[in-house]
Amino acid sequence: MSENKDQNKSQEKELSGLRKLAKRRWFYPAVYLCAASLVLTGVLLFQMNGADKAGQEAQDRTVFNQNKPTPHAQNAGDEVFEWPAEAKDTSVVQPFYDVKGTEEDQQAALVNYNNSYVQNTGINIGANDEKSFAVTAAMSGTVTEASKDDTLGYKVTLKHKDGVETMYQSLGSIDVAKGQEVAQGEKIGTAGTEALNKAMGVHLHFEIRKNNLPVNPENYMNKSASDVKAVTVGAKAAPTNASASEKTKDQSSTKSPSQSEKGSKSDPNKGSQIDSSSLDSGN
Repeated sequence: MSENKDQNKSQEKELSGLRKLAKRRWFYPAVYLCAASLVLTGVLLFQMNGADKAGQEAQDRTVFNQNKPTPHAQNAGDEVFEWPAEAKDTSVVQPFYDVKGTEEDQQAALVNYNNSYVQNTGINIGANDEKSFAVTAAMSGTVTEASKDDTLGYKVTLKHKDGVETMYQSLGSIDVAKGQEVAQGEKIGTAGTEALNKAMGVHLHFEIRKNNLPVNPENYMNKSASDVKAVTVGAKAAPTNASASEKTKDQSSTKSPSQSEKGSKSDPNKGSQIDSSSLDSGN
């Protein structure tokens, strides 16, 4: 019994001491501060742990995806032009006709059609094995034309922003329809041949146009539509049935490319002249 009394007395003393502490002004603020400190410490530790995990996950994703291609630019903002075919299997077989280029480059960009020389208003792309290949959209856009032309083969036109269009001609087949929304990299057809440039064999004629005026596609690979600058000199926009090129009529059907080229450069500011009569009657 005496032991129980002693325990009760000691408990009463402890309680009495706590009551005295509780009566002091600083007691409850001190308790609140201690509790707040513990809560803040817990939150900070939780955030630090979460940040460490997120950093590790990001590092793991980087290592895991290091051999994968970079996502299209549209995921990060402005999309950029991509090569309209498998780059490792294709290359430019005929360049764009640049009115400011050298004479040699300009001659390489002329096509002999019906005894006339045609300025190449795009680039002709061929496969390394000279066979047909899949043609893909260089940039996401809306199909404004998907048709067959007796001179140009199957042709597809995609509309993009800022007055920019991409044109795909000399196609052997098409996989899209007018009004369709096409994503970048999506197949739109296969490379084929065209009556305009039979000597080139199987190829893709690819153009980038700003306000219906052609620009050199090679200058705008990996650049956005907003980077395409409107040209002030060069070939005029061709009629609908001759959009693959702007025809420059020779003074004589027997002239060489060099002679024809001199005639076609008489006034670069006006662009090349179109001779629709030399096209097939079906166009």
